[in-house]
Parts: sequence; structure tokens; C-alpha cells
Amino acid sequence: MRRIEWTQGCLNCHYLRKCLAMWGFYMIFVFKRYSKIGMNKHLLGRWVALIALVAPLALTAQTDPLFTHFTFNKLFYNPAYAGASGQFCLNAINHQQWLGYDDESPFLKPQDNQFGIENKLDAARKNIAPVTRGLGFSAPIMVKGNNMGGAFFSLVTDQIGYETATYMKGGGSFAYTMSDGSNIRLGVDITNLTKTLDAAKLRYHDPNDPMIPTGSPSDQHTTFGAGLYYSNPNIEDGAYLGVSSTHLNPQTFSYGPSGTINVTTNRHLYIVGGYKKNNFMGNPSLTLDPAFLIKTAMSVGGLVKPQLDVQGLVTWNGLFAGGANIRVYGLGAESVSLILGYYPPLLGNGPMSDQKLRVGYSYDLTVNNILRNSGGSHELQVNYCFMFTVPERPVRVFRHPRYMERSPEWD
Repeated sequence: MRRIEWTQGCLNCHYLRKCLAMWGFYMIFVFKRYSKIGMNKHLLGRWVALIALVAPLALTAQTDPLFTHFTFNKLFYNPAYAGASGQFCLNAINHQQWLGYDDESPFLKPQDNQFGIENKLDAARKNIAPVTRGLGFSAPIMVKGNNMGGAFFSLVTDQIGYETATYMKGGGSFAYTMSDGSNIRLGVDITNLTKTLDAAKLRYHDPNDPMIPTGSPSDQHTTFGAGLYYSNPNIEDGAYLGVSSTHLNPQTFSYGPSGTINVTTNRHLYIVGGYKKNNFMGNPSLTLDPAFLIKTAMSVGGLVKPQLDVQGLVTWNGLFAGGANIRVYGLGAESVSLILGYYPPLLGNGPMSDQKLRVGYSYDLTVNNILRNSGGSHELQVNYCFMFTVPERPVRVFRHPRYMERSPEWD
């Protein structure tokens, strides 16, 4: 879930997942659908829009992207996972949330246009459903055959309404292996976060207002993250637990002339855990992978309502996987997801192979009020991991003639 807190005045709007500072007439849409304040929603929306255009704003937002395949995207939340698999991994993901979720505020209806016809810009304004895309690469750091840590780099874009956040993240981890084979890792990362507002799609009561942003204003800052990751191969067939935090140094992003709009990131907290069980239900062809993710953020008023994801995947013969994910926000269910996975038998791909290609798909069925306006969420992920070892150079031995053993045939 994402949360917006309107800290100017007495408005406090707790908004479902993935909303940032969509101001102006986008805020009309937000309040129109989700405000629980007991007054006329159209009047409230217009009043909020007026405030947004004439006064500076201070907002805090739970901003990090959300993935249903969170077990395959641990590096976005926890840098300590870098190199934990012992393989080089490439990862690509595309998340389309709340497909068909449009802005239907009265200011975007055809009758508000001069000729009563909806133009292309109006159609573009309507599409405010969140879209997240990402690419990543990670590698282990091996020293004399021992996994001593890892490094990673990722690029993620997260578009929410008329705002786009771009994460350029890099980091590494240090690993220590204990005598029982368990492993504990400490990781840190650095993120260059850029936020851009497509102000051309906004509509205003007074287009000549000097406080209105124009063009595509953007702002960027550097944030840091850290985490711990523990794994133990002796628990079942392998268990893990990770604790991490992003945006350790919250930053304020400004849009418009003289900081008309200020958006402050929140410090995020994550706990992820799971294990693997081979020979599931007594069948050697089945493997069970249950996992959970707890996500929350620290706002001005303290911790926001936590989000809990619980999922289970069953893999058959290392080729096909299927399972489900349940997402709970606060005390209520938000979505139920179907997860499918396929490991194409290419390049020696398989459960015992040094290289593994996985294609995953998930469909999230929203079970709250958003279901009335959305056809659900879709996520597609491709993950490829492989082993790479530098061959050892043969040791060349040079012998001095003085120390060479003399052959009897020489006499």
C-alpha cells in the first residue's frame, strides 16, 4: 500500500497503494473515490484542487514499488541478498497494476472540451494506473571458492498517474559463513532517485497562476539503504530471514516555482522470510516454497499500517510452478493472486543445472472497493541465473640445470 498524508491544514487522506503527490485535478479523482470525509465529494475535490494551486504543500508518501514476485526481487528491498545464490543473475520485470483504472473526474469529460470531443491529451490524462518496470543484475564475490559477498545494480521506473520515479540503485554485501553452514550477510546500497511530474497533463482553474508548474519539472536526490540476511541450509531444505530498510535518509522533492509542491519520502521497513521443502507430500517431484513479506513505513505520525504478503509456490520436476499470494493491508484483505512459473528446458536448464531460466506470471484480483474500477493487476518476470568461474591458470615450473637430476645415460 501507498499512503498520502496531507499535512497542510487538517486534511489527512490515507490512500490505497501506489499514490504519490498527484495534485491539482488528479487530487479531485483521489478524494472523489476514497475520501471518507463527510461532505460533498465534488465540492471537496474542487476545494483541494484550489489549495493545491495556490499554496505550497508538504506531503509524505510511502513510495517504493510493489511486486507480487517478491521472492525473486529481494534485492530491491534488501541489499544483503546480493550474491546469496552464488550465481550471476539477470532479472527483468513488468508490473501493470489496476489495469483499466482511469481518471474520471468531471474535468476530463467530453462536454468540458470546446467542441465536445475528447482529444488525445484527454485520453492520456485518464490513464493513471500504476506501471512499474525494472532491470537488474547481481553477482557473487568469490574468494578461493568461498562466497564472501556480492554486488548488484538495478534500474526501476515507477509511473503513478502523472508522476514517474526512477530508481538507479547499486550496492553490495559482505558474507560470513558459520561452522554449521549457515550464512549471515550485511548489505548496503545507494540510490539515485529522480521524480518527474508531467505537468502538461494537469488542468487548472486559472492557467495563468504563477505557482503552477509547467513542462516536466523534476528533482533528484540520493538515498541509502541497509539490511541483514540470514540463511540456514539445515532448517528443512533451506530457510532464510531478512530485515532491511530503504530511504534511511528521507529526502524532500520539490516541484514548481519556489517549491510549490514538496514530497518527502518515508523510511521503509521490510521483513522477508521463507523456506524450501523438497519431497513435498512424499512426492520427490514436488518442492514447496512458502514465503512472507511484511512492509511498512515511518511517517510523521509513526508507523503506517503494515502490509503482509503470504505466498506458497509448488514446483513440479523443476519445470513448472504454481501457487497463490494473499495480500493484507492493516486488518483487511487487499488482493488474492495467482502465480505461475515455467523453467524452460534450455541450455541444460533444470533443478541441478548451473544455469536456470525462469519465466513467471501473476494475476492479482483486488478484493476491496477498487475491484469495481479495475480489471486486476498483471506482472511478468524473467529471471536468468548462471555460474561463471575463472579457470585457474596452470602453475609453470622452471628448473635450473644445476638442480636437475643427472641421467646415467649422460656418462
